Amino acid sequence: MLTTRDAARLFSSKRLTEIASGNFDFLLEVAAHYEEELEEEFTVADVFECSYSALSKEYRTEYFFKNIVAERLLLGRHSLNTATVLPEFRVGRSKADCVILNGSSTCYEIKSDFDNLDRLPEQLASYKKLFDKVYVVVGQSHLSKVLNSCEHDVGILELTPRKNLRLIREAVISKEPVDISILMRSLRVHEYKEIVTAVSHQNIDYPNTEIFSACESILQKIPSPDVRRAFCATLKKTRKIEKEFILSLPRSLLMAGIGFKLRATHRRSLSNNLNRIFSKDAICITQYCGASSLN
Repeated sequence: MLTTRDAARLFSSKRLTEIASGNFDFLLEVAAHYEEELEEEFTVADVFECSYSALSKEYRTEYFFKNIVAERLLLGRHSLNTATVLPEFRVGRSKADCVILNGSSTCYEIKSDFDNLDRLPEQLASYKKLFDKVYVVVGQSHLSKVLNSCEHDVGILELTPRKNLRLIREAVISKEPVDISILMRSLRVHEYKEIVTAVSHQNIDYPNTEIFSACESILQKIPSPDVRRAFCATLKKTRKIEKEFILSLPRSLLMAGIGFKLRATHRRSLSNNLNRIFSKDAICITQYCGASSLN
């Protein structure tokens, strides 16, 4: 029998790809778990929304935190026309959970109730060398420890039981020099070439074996504020969100649509399949399905 923790797997790349491909087996198992909350006829999107509601009350996963950040800050404060999101963005030995680029770059490091805080100081130190502002997003269980342990230039947001983000402490704009080594290794070749061109006005025409070291050397000589601005402007273009697809999804799938690398054909079919209608008669047999489909 499924639990809320099992049903949380519905918000994974694997399960979304299955649904985009027309495989509804796991989704119908989840629907059977939430049968009492569903109407006699329901859509695939209804199952996601029902599962998401259960997550918000019983099992607030990292995905749930990320989705709230995207919903409240990207859609609530900014606009898909002017801002973009970098999920799981590589920064040195760490991955920033969520970075929003608007006129500046803001990093949101998420610590759900199921995470430990051991690596947080190292993570935050790396992020401040690249992003303009850094926040930690926590639930009530970690709030006191994060508030007492983080440096005062790091902002803190609390995810409340009502699914709001409460500002505990405002972040201060980082004045640390950009770590060019970290920056270079976080970017694709065409991105750091574009950044170098923007800040140096040089024609970046080097052999492939020399392009990385040449660009790194040039950026080492550029003032950090200029590098930060060029970084933000460049990635807003190169990592732009596919607005039409994102807005076709239910709010519960906002971060999945942004972060999961679905093929174009799967994006189209997922949008269509979310409107697929099922009846409760179709899910009765799922209560007797084998547990193997959970793997």
